[in-house]
Order: sequence, then structure tokens, then C-alpha cells
Amino acid sequence: MKIIRTLVLFAFMFSVMAVFTQQTLAAEPLSATQALKVRIDAIINVLKTPEFKGDEKKEVRRQKIRDIVMHGFDFGRMAQSSLGRYWRNRTPEEKQAFTGRFQSLIENAYISKLETYTNEKVVYLNEQRKTKKDREYAKVQTHVITVDGTQIPIAYMMYRQGKDPWLVFDINIEGVSMVNNYRSQFGEFLDQKSFSELLKDIDAKNSST
Repeated sequence: MKIIRTLVLFAFMFSVMAVFTQQTLAAEPLSATQALKVRIDAIINVLKTPEFKGDEKKEVRRQKIRDIVMHGFDFGRMAQSSLGRYWRNRTPEEKQAFTGRFQSLIENAYISKLETYTNEKVVYLNEQRKTKKDREYAKVQTHVITVDGTQIPIAYMMYRQGKDPWLVFDINIEGVSMVNNYRSQFGEFLDQKSFSELLKDIDAKNSST
């Protein structure tokens, strides 16, 4: 039961990944917390829009969600972090191949779970920020409140450079880092098998969803 709930929560995290409009970005810089709220409202609007509901609209609906997710995450950074020490010795072609598959893995694994959305609420608790060189980093603490009143702590790790939009590079759900979780899985796999076999394994997972 806890595994199922965790998967649903990982899915719900994608509801914060809507694309900023250029008008919003140009108007004024948003805090990381404000950015999350804008994104949550945007994706929930897609899920609630009647024209995107129903099985016959599934592909259109999922493509819109996929586009949102793509612009809300730094998949390149996440892919590198998830591969850990095995990233360094990969060729540029291998890195590109892995990053593309990693992005599809996340999208395919969790986008379908978004359709289980049942009016969960997000409470924004606090935002911790720091500046390192030319980047701003933020950790936004939230609680997701389920329909039965359960409060689930979720922390979003974000960064931005200059006036660029805030991007998520990791998410902690109940203290579990998504990136660290994948790093552990990939590390165990690569301790026993080759990198090409890992790509095939990810391909198989992606094709089964």
C-alpha cells in the first residue's frame, strides 16, 4: 500500500511542472514558491478541462502534460545525477541517449498516474534560498493533503540562473529523494551489467507503458 501511495505521490509531483507564459516571466521575477503555485494551477486546469477528459482524449491530454513536464524539469541535470559516478566515463553520444531515455522513463512512469488526481490540496510551508556563484537555489517545503486528510511532506529542490525560470532538479517525498532513488537502482544495475544493457532495460520499461 505504501509503495502504491508513493507512486501516486511521485505522479502528483508533476502537477507543479506547468510552463510559464512569456508574459508572466516578463512581468516580474517569481519566487520559487510562487512559481510552483502558478504551475500547479496550470496543470490542474488541464486535468479539469472538459475537452481533455475521457479515454478518447487521453493522448491529447497526456501530450499537454508531457509538454508541461518537459519545461518544468532540468532533465539533463537529473539524468547526470541519477547516473552518479557512471556518468563521467560515458561518451557524449551515450550521455545524450541516456538523458532522452531517462526523461521518457519519468514521463511514462508517472504521467498516467496524474489521472488519479482527486482534488488533493497543496499547502506551501516555507522556502529556503541561497545563492551559489551565478545561480539561485531554493528548497520549497509543502504538504499534500489527500482527500482523507493525510498530510504528506514534499520538498521541491529548484534553481534558476539569472532571469531564467525556476527548474526542479530533485523532489523529496517523505524524505526520499527521487534522484537518489534512481541513482541507487542504476548503480546496482551497472555493478552487474553493461551500460548498453541499461539502455535496453529502460527502453523495455518505456515501451511497456
